[in-house]
Amino acid sequence: MRRSASSDLPFLKEILYEAVFWRDVENRPPLEEALSLPEVAKSLAGWGERDGDTALIATLNGTPVGAAWYRYWSKENYTRGYMHDKVPVVVIGVHEDFRGKQIGTKLLFGLTEQAQREGVPRISLMVSKDNYAIKLYQQQGFEIHSETEDSITMVREIK
Repeated sequence: MRRSASSDLPFLKEILYEAVFWRDVENRPPLEEALSLPEVAKSLAGWGERDGDTALIATLNGTPVGAAWYRYWSKENYTRGYMHDKVPVVVIGVHEDFRGKQIGTKLLFGLTEQAQREGVPRISLMVSKDNYAIKLYQQQGFEIHSETEDSITMVREIK
């Protein structure tokens, strides 16, 4: 696992695609079309230009296979999972060929450690209620903050 570099932005976009369209890989829109959707596009717009943009890349034999990152948002410019200006929102994804191999667990653990080093008091994320990753998030210390009909916002205190 390593910190991301500016050259990793295309891979972060691929992982964002995997994270957003995880449910139905056979019927998801093409990558470029999906990344042009406003709610998706803003997730990585200007990546690295904001204070606190933090990402980790998981690799196997030097090949990137997953990523996790957090980013701060505001009341005026927010995304799903937003709770407060001082609580960055996490996005995590693993390429479909490498799921079920503890990569997500390692990424989340590493990102939490990075948040602790940076003095981040808590992190949040949004997950669909039918996403099997809920169990992973709970195992990693995330607790339910709020719910909608189809999603859950979770928060993890950083000690």
